[in-house]
Amino acid sequence: MLRVSIVILLFLVSSVANAASFTIVEMPKSKYLEEAPKITVALPASYFSHPSKRYPVLYLLDGELNGELVHGMLQRLHASNGSYEHIIVGITSQNRIRDFAPTVNQDPRGPVGEGGGGDAFLDFIEKELMPTIAENYRTNQFNSLAGHSIAGLLVIHSFQSRPVLFQSFFAFSPAVWWGARETAEATKKYVASKGRVKNYLYMNIGSEDGEMREIYDSLAQTILRNRHLDSQLQLDEFDDEPHDFTLAVGLYNALKGLFQYQQQQAF
Repeated sequence: MLRVSIVILLFLVSSVANAASFTIVEMPKSKYLEEAPKITVALPASYFSHPSKRYPVLYLLDGELNGELVHGMLQRLHASNGSYEHIIVGITSQNRIRDFAPTVNQDPRGPVGEGGGGDAFLDFIEKELMPTIAENYRTNQFNSLAGHSIAGLLVIHSFQSRPVLFQSFFAFSPAVWWGARETAEATKKYVASKGRVKNYLYMNIGSEDGEMREIYDSLAQTILRNRHLDSQLQLDEFDDEPHDFTLAVGLYNALKGLFQYQQQQAF
Protein backbone atom coordinates (compact mmCIF):
# COMPACT_ATOMS: atom_id res chain seq x y z
CA MET A 1 0.00 0.00 0.00
CA LEU A 2 2.84 2.37 0.86
CA ARG A 3 4.52 1.68 -2.49
CA VAL A 4 1.28 2.38 -4.36
CA SER A 5 0.79 5.63 -2.44
CA ILE A 6 4.32 6.76 -3.27
CA VAL A 7 3.78 6.01 -6.97
CA ILE A 8 0.52 7.96 -6.97
CA LEU A 9 2.18 10.88 -5.16
CA LEU A 10 5.06 10.94 -7.63
CA PHE A 11 2.59 10.86 -10.51
CA LEU A 12 0.65 13.79 -9.08
CA VAL A 13 3.80 15.81 -8.43
CA SER A 14 5.02 15.07 -11.97
CA SER A 15 1.65 16.09 -13.42
CA VAL A 16 1.68 19.40 -11.54
CA ALA A 17 5.24 20.08 -12.67
CA ASN A 18 4.45 19.25 -16.28
CA ALA A 19 1.31 21.38 -16.26
CA ALA A 20 3.52 24.36 -15.46
CA SER A 21 5.32 24.00 -18.81
CA PHE A 22 2.55 25.86 -20.63
CA THR A 23 1.04 29.24 -19.87
CA ILE A 24 -2.22 30.63 -21.26
CA VAL A 25 -2.04 33.36 -23.88
CA GLU A 26 -4.90 35.84 -23.88
CA MET A 27 -6.02 36.71 -27.40
CA PRO A 28 -8.29 39.58 -28.50
CA LYS A 29 -11.65 38.70 -29.99
CA SER A 30 -11.11 37.05 -33.34
CA LYS A 31 -12.33 38.53 -36.62
CA TYR A 32 -12.41 35.06 -38.13
CA LEU A 33 -13.77 32.75 -35.43
CA GLU A 34 -16.95 32.94 -33.39
CA GLU A 35 -15.48 30.66 -30.76
CA ALA A 36 -11.81 31.23 -30.04
CA PRO A 37 -9.52 28.29 -29.29
CA LYS A 38 -7.48 28.03 -26.11
CA ILE A 39 -3.91 29.14 -26.73
CA THR A 40 -0.99 28.06 -24.54
CA VAL A 41 2.77 28.56 -24.88
CA ALA A 42 5.76 26.60 -23.60
CA LEU A 43 9.16 28.30 -23.81
CA PRO A 44 12.54 26.59 -24.26
CA ALA A 45 14.71 26.07 -21.19
CA SER A 46 17.27 28.59 -22.45
CA TYR A 47 14.74 31.30 -23.30
CA PHE A 48 15.45 33.63 -20.37
CA SER A 49 19.15 32.84 -19.97
CA HIS A 50 19.86 33.69 -23.64
CA PRO A 51 17.95 36.96 -24.19
CA SER A 52 19.27 37.50 -27.71
CA LYS A 53 18.46 34.04 -29.04
CA ARG A 54 15.51 33.47 -31.39
CA TYR A 55 13.62 30.21 -31.72
CA PRO A 56 11.56 28.25 -34.24
CA VAL A 57 7.90 27.81 -33.36
CA LEU A 58 5.90 24.59 -33.39
CA TYR A 59 2.15 25.23 -33.62
CA LEU A 60 0.49 22.17 -32.13
CA LEU A 61 -3.19 21.44 -32.76
CA ASP A 62 -4.95 19.80 -29.80
CA GLY A 63 -2.29 21.40 -27.64
CA GLU A 64 -4.02 20.70 -24.36
CA LEU A 65 -3.97 16.95 -25.06
CA ASN A 66 -0.58 16.62 -26.72
CA GLY A 67 1.44 19.57 -25.44
CA GLU A 68 3.36 17.91 -22.62
CA LEU A 69 4.28 14.92 -24.77
CA VAL A 70 5.72 17.13 -27.50
CA HIS A 71 7.41 19.45 -25.03
CA GLY A 72 9.05 16.56 -23.19
CA MET A 73 10.24 14.89 -26.38
CA LEU A 74 11.78 18.12 -27.67
CA GLN A 75 13.56 18.69 -24.37
CA ARG A 76 14.94 15.14 -24.34
CA LEU A 77 16.12 15.31 -27.94
CA HIS A 78 17.74 18.69 -27.41
CA ALA A 79 19.58 17.36 -24.35
CA SER A 80 21.22 14.77 -26.64
CA ASN A 81 21.89 17.21 -29.50
CA GLY A 82 19.05 15.68 -31.50
CA SER A 83 16.85 18.75 -31.89
CA TYR A 84 16.84 22.50 -31.78
CA GLU A 85 14.87 24.14 -29.00
CA HIS A 86 11.40 25.33 -30.03
CA ILE A 87 8.70 27.58 -28.73
CA ILE A 88 5.56 25.41 -28.62
CA VAL A 89 2.19 27.04 -29.18
CA GLY A 90 -0.71 24.80 -28.21
CA ILE A 91 -4.01 25.38 -30.01
CA THR A 92 -7.06 23.68 -28.52
CA SER A 93 -10.32 24.01 -30.46
CA GLN A 94 -13.70 23.83 -28.76
CA ASN A 95 -15.09 21.99 -31.81
CA ARG A 96 -12.46 20.00 -33.69
CA ILE A 97 -14.55 18.86 -36.65
CA ARG A 98 -15.90 22.34 -37.32
CA ASP A 99 -12.49 24.02 -37.06
CA PHE A 100 -10.15 21.43 -38.55
CA ALA A 101 -12.15 19.98 -41.46
CA PRO A 102 -11.67 22.20 -44.53
CA THR A 103 -14.91 21.08 -46.22
CA VAL A 104 -18.45 20.20 -45.16
CA ASN A 105 -19.10 16.47 -45.16
CA GLN A 106 -22.05 15.17 -47.20
CA ASP A 107 -21.12 11.48 -47.06
CA PRO A 108 -23.80 9.61 -45.06
CA ARG A 109 -21.10 7.42 -43.53
CA GLY A 110 -19.83 10.43 -41.60
CA PRO A 111 -21.32 13.38 -39.69
CA VAL A 112 -23.37 14.97 -42.48
CA GLY A 113 -23.23 18.76 -42.54
CA GLU A 114 -20.24 18.98 -40.20
CA GLY A 115 -16.91 20.69 -40.89
CA GLY A 116 -16.06 23.47 -43.29
CA GLY A 117 -14.24 25.82 -40.91
CA GLY A 118 -10.68 24.87 -41.77
CA ASP A 119 -9.84 27.96 -43.81
CA ALA A 120 -11.30 30.33 -41.23
CA PHE A 121 -9.20 28.56 -38.61
CA LEU A 122 -6.07 28.96 -40.74
CA ASP A 123 -6.98 32.64 -41.21
CA PHE A 124 -7.01 32.96 -37.43
CA ILE A 125 -3.61 31.27 -37.15
CA GLU A 126 -2.04 33.26 -40.00
CA LYS A 127 -3.47 36.72 -39.38
CA GLU A 128 -4.03 36.83 -35.63
CA LEU A 129 -2.16 34.12 -33.73
CA MET A 130 1.17 34.11 -35.56
CA PRO A 131 1.55 37.93 -35.44
CA THR A 132 0.75 37.83 -31.71
CA ILE A 133 3.39 35.17 -31.08
CA ALA A 134 5.97 37.03 -33.20
CA GLU A 135 5.27 40.28 -31.36
CA ASN A 136 5.53 38.82 -27.86
CA TYR A 137 8.19 36.13 -28.23
CA ARG A 138 11.58 35.88 -29.90
CA THR A 139 10.83 33.84 -33.01
CA ASN A 140 13.03 33.21 -36.03
CA GLN A 141 10.51 32.81 -38.87
CA PHE A 142 10.69 28.99 -39.02
CA ASN A 143 7.24 27.66 -38.21
CA SER A 144 5.86 24.12 -38.01
CA LEU A 145 2.29 22.86 -37.84
CA ALA A 146 1.42 19.51 -36.24
CA GLY A 147 -1.85 17.62 -35.86
CA HIS A 148 -3.37 14.17 -35.46
CA SER A 149 -6.41 12.66 -37.22
CA ILE A 150 -8.86 15.44 -38.17
CA ALA A 151 -6.22 17.94 -37.04
CA GLY A 152 -3.80 16.14 -39.35
CA LEU A 153 -6.27 16.76 -42.16
CA LEU A 154 -5.94 20.50 -41.52
CA VAL A 155 -2.15 20.12 -41.62
CA ILE A 156 -2.35 18.52 -45.07
CA HIS A 157 -4.83 21.17 -46.22
CA SER A 158 -2.40 23.86 -45.10
CA PHE A 159 0.47 22.06 -46.83
CA GLN A 160 -1.21 22.36 -50.22
CA SER A 161 -3.33 25.52 -49.85
CA ARG A 162 -0.91 27.78 -47.92
CA PRO A 163 2.50 26.21 -48.55
CA VAL A 164 4.55 29.24 -47.47
CA LEU A 165 2.75 29.73 -44.16
CA PHE A 166 4.73 26.95 -42.47
CA GLN A 167 8.15 25.52 -43.20
CA SER A 168 7.36 22.05 -41.86
CA PHE A 169 4.27 19.90 -41.42
CA PHE A 170 3.51 16.90 -39.18
CA ALA A 171 0.37 14.94 -40.09
CA PHE A 172 -0.18 11.94 -37.83
CA SER A 173 -2.82 9.58 -39.30
CA PRO A 174 -4.46 12.46 -41.18
CA ALA A 175 -8.17 11.97 -41.87
CA VAL A 176 -7.76 12.36 -45.64
CA TRP A 177 -10.87 10.18 -46.12
CA TRP A 178 -13.00 13.13 -44.95
CA GLY A 179 -15.97 14.25 -47.05
CA ALA A 180 -15.53 13.82 -50.78
CA ARG A 181 -11.74 13.47 -50.33
CA GLU A 182 -11.28 17.07 -51.48
CA THR A 183 -8.11 17.62 -49.47
CA ALA A 184 -6.48 14.42 -50.71
CA GLU A 185 -7.25 15.25 -54.34
CA ALA A 186 -6.12 18.88 -54.00
CA THR A 187 -2.86 17.71 -52.42
CA LYS A 188 -2.22 15.28 -55.27
CA LYS A 189 -2.66 18.10 -57.77
CA TYR A 190 -0.40 20.39 -55.77
CA VAL A 191 2.52 17.97 -55.49
CA ALA A 192 2.27 17.17 -59.21
CA SER A 193 2.42 20.86 -60.11
CA LYS A 194 5.53 22.96 -60.68
CA GLY A 195 4.64 25.33 -57.88
CA ARG A 196 5.97 23.24 -54.99
CA VAL A 197 7.55 25.13 -52.10
CA LYS A 198 10.62 23.87 -50.24
CA ASN A 199 9.60 22.36 -46.88
CA TYR A 200 9.58 19.28 -44.64
CA LEU A 201 6.59 16.93 -44.50
CA TYR A 202 6.15 14.07 -42.06
CA MET A 203 3.13 11.79 -42.47
CA ASN A 204 2.24 8.47 -40.86
CA ILE A 205 -0.53 5.89 -40.58
CA GLY A 206 -1.38 3.19 -38.04
CA SER A 207 -3.42 0.01 -38.21
CA GLU A 208 -6.31 1.70 -40.02
CA ASP A 209 -7.65 -0.38 -42.91
CA GLY A 210 -10.32 -0.34 -45.60
CA GLU A 211 -11.07 2.86 -47.47
CA MET A 212 -9.27 5.03 -44.95
CA ARG A 213 -6.02 3.18 -45.58
CA GLU A 214 -6.55 3.06 -49.34
CA ILE A 215 -6.99 6.83 -49.58
CA TYR A 216 -4.00 7.50 -47.35
CA ASP A 217 -1.79 5.09 -49.32
CA SER A 218 -2.84 6.65 -52.62
CA LEU A 219 -1.99 10.13 -51.33
CA ALA A 220 1.32 9.00 -49.81
CA GLN A 221 2.42 7.30 -53.03
CA THR A 222 1.53 10.36 -55.11
CA ILE A 223 3.55 12.60 -52.80
CA LEU A 224 6.45 10.12 -52.87
CA ARG A 225 6.50 10.01 -56.67
CA ASN A 226 6.44 13.79 -56.94
CA ARG A 227 8.72 14.84 -54.10
CA HIS A 228 11.20 17.58 -54.89
CA LEU A 229 14.91 17.49 -54.26
CA ASP A 230 14.78 20.69 -52.20
CA SER A 231 12.09 19.29 -49.92
CA GLN A 232 12.21 16.49 -47.38
CA LEU A 233 9.55 13.81 -47.01
CA GLN A 234 9.28 11.17 -44.32
CA LEU A 235 6.55 8.52 -44.30
CA ASP A 236 5.97 5.96 -41.54
CA GLU A 237 3.66 2.96 -41.31
CA PHE A 238 2.86 1.53 -37.88
CA ASP A 239 0.70 -1.44 -38.79
CA ASP A 240 0.57 -2.75 -35.23
CA GLU A 241 -0.42 0.57 -33.64
CA PRO A 242 -4.03 1.81 -33.43
CA HIS A 243 -5.08 5.21 -34.73
CA ASP A 244 -5.03 6.92 -31.33
CA PHE A 245 -1.34 6.13 -30.76
CA THR A 246 0.18 7.28 -34.05
CA LEU A 247 1.20 10.69 -32.75
CA ALA A 248 2.99 9.15 -29.80
CA VAL A 249 4.82 6.48 -31.79
CA GLY A 250 5.68 8.77 -34.70
CA LEU A 251 6.77 11.86 -32.78
CA TYR A 252 10.41 10.84 -32.38
CA ASN A 253 10.83 10.16 -36.10
CA ALA A 254 9.00 13.36 -37.01
CA LEU A 255 11.21 15.56 -34.82
CA LYS A 256 14.40 13.74 -35.80
CA GLY A 257 13.58 14.29 -39.47
CA LEU A 258 12.81 17.94 -38.80
CA PHE A 259 16.20 18.40 -37.14
CA GLN A 260 17.96 16.87 -40.14
CA TYR A 261 16.04 19.15 -42.49
CA GLN A 262 16.84 22.24 -40.43
CA GLN A 263 20.52 21.32 -40.42
CA GLN A 264 20.50 20.98 -44.20
CA GLN A 265 19.03 24.47 -44.47
CA ALA A 266 21.92 25.93 -42.46
CA PHE A 267 19.36 26.69 -39.79
